[in-house]
Amino acid sequence: MGGSRVGWRVGALLSPAFVGLGVFVIGPALVSALIAGTDKTLTGPSFDWVGTANARTAFSDADLAGAVRNTLVYCLITVIPAVAIGLALALAAERVAHGRALVRFALFLPVSANIVAMAVVFAYMFDSSPDGFANTVVGLFGVAPVDWLGDTSTALPVVALVGAWRLTSFVFIVYLAGLTAIPRSVYEAADVDGIRGFARLRHITLPLLAPTTIFLGVFVTILTLQTFETVAVLTKGGPLDSSTTIIYYIYEVGFTGSFRIGYASMIAAAAARRHRGVRGRRRVARPAAAASAGGRRVSAGTSSNAPAAADPSGPGRAPRPAPLHAGRGAPAAPAARRRDPRAPRPAHRRHRGRGPAVRLDAADRDRTAAVRPRAGLQPHPVAGAVRLVRPGLARR
Repeated sequence: MGGSRVGWRVGALLSPAFVGLGVFVIGPALVSALIAGTDKTLTGPSFDWVGTANARTAFSDADLAGAVRNTLVYCLITVIPAVAIGLALALAAERVAHGRALVRFALFLPVSANIVAMAVVFAYMFDSSPDGFANTVVGLFGVAPVDWLGDTSTALPVVALVGAWRLTSFVFIVYLAGLTAIPRSVYEAADVDGIRGFARLRHITLPLLAPTTIFLGVFVTILTLQTFETVAVLTKGGPLDSSTTIIYYIYEVGFTGSFRIGYASMIAAAAARRHRGVRGRRRVARPAAAASAGGRRVSAGTSSNAPAAADPSGPGRAPRPAPLHAGRGAPAAPAARRRDPRAPRPAHRRHRGRGPAVRLDAADRDRTAAVRPRAGLQPHPVAGAVRLVRPGLARR
């Protein structure tokens, strides 16, 4: 009864999340997948099933090919500078001694700002008039005013500049968290070894930040492939579709012009399709190599090719006897972990009593018991160890 009540409570708590997931994610994805095979438009209620006709049209669409090319160029000129500059800013901010909180807050502001509002600000900065901020700066070097957002050669770089400005702040935050996670003891050990400057950055900092760099490379690339707001506010895909990205092209096809929502759904489905990576092969345990004749012994009844375990008693000593229950039909006990006789023996822990601890085997303990009153050897609770005391104390 109590379990059913708990189940109902869990279901009641999770139901809003499942409803939102079905209404806003799963439902639209299924509807878009169904419409992708039709000639549905937003201007009329009727539509027909066309199958793969939209896919064939997409493969021969020159405008779609141009949008894909612009998106790849946008990713190239955005991701690499954002990651490099963000890493440099994180390294510099970590070394700031005074005003560290203020510096970090200032570098955090771009990622917290609204991208649409910032795109409007950048549109005023790159205005084509001579009084624009960008033209005023280049005019100091004797350059004539440039139509930054109206020229096919500068429109896409300006849009990429806005995206890189925002992504650099995000990369800075992630790298700063990664640098904070590196233990200080690592740098202290490097200072003791004389590793400083660029050598410490190359051999210590960058290798420890490798997982962070991989995450940023993948995540930032996904964000740049979804670019829409900056293009819609700054250039609207122009001039002459020189700054049109894949997402903005889907918007143009489905919600402007001919309103071909079926064809736009096909492009969106193709863009959202992710190829699964090839699964790695399973590791197969390799058979152990055959033991050498001089290093290990081969017991009777076993094959000479099978690896023989080293005798823990060491070379020249008799092997341990078989367990008492062996040969009586009962299952034999698992083989004990045996040590290589060539490996150095581990140092025995010292006990808390007085005097040094001496390591003895079974035969030595028997001989020690016979001469204990004369030699002054007192047994110790630690297995295989005795304590050396004075003869006077032993008589007590």
